[in-house]
Amino acid sequence: MHRIIFMYYLILVLALFVNFVTTRLRRLPIGRAWEALREDEIACRSLGINTVTTKLTAFAIGAMFGGFAGSFFATRQGFISPESFTFQESALVLAIVVLGGLGSQIGVAVAAVVLIGSSEFFRDLQEYRMLIFGVSMVAIMVWRPRGIIGSRTPSIVIDEARPISADLVKEGRA
Repeated sequence: MHRIIFMYYLILVLALFVNFVTTRLRRLPIGRAWEALREDEIACRSLGINTVTTKLTAFAIGAMFGGFAGSFFATRQGFISPESFTFQESALVLAIVVLGGLGSQIGVAVAAVVLIGSSEFFRDLQEYRMLIFGVSMVAIMVWRPRGIIGSRTPSIVIDEARPISADLVKEGRA
């Protein structure tokens, strides 16, 4: 029992650490480049951002976090095989991310609680569970297209327009 409690708290600390790192990364120049790339790749290229390098860094950091999660999953399970990951679980993870909202970590956590809780709620209706799951996915995508808590606000926002003093402005003459 102590091993399970220890693993729970260790995974909780790791999840909080990943949350902290990703929020810090969003404020760095690479995070702003990721946001620009997410919004419009052509505009990002026109700003001089190397889109290939930006995508590769996002993929590498995501793979690093996935490796952390996979190692803890393997430690908890003790054995991993392809049967450990079914189509149902893959669809559920994808639905959690989409319904949570792109760029929203709180939304993903809320969507995970809602979707896992609803699948447990409909456990008695085993043959209709996927149908109810699909209908609820379509309903939420129509009702809230950006997700449950989908916010695409930039990580750095200029609060107010600051006036420029006349000393800094020159009149252009040819």
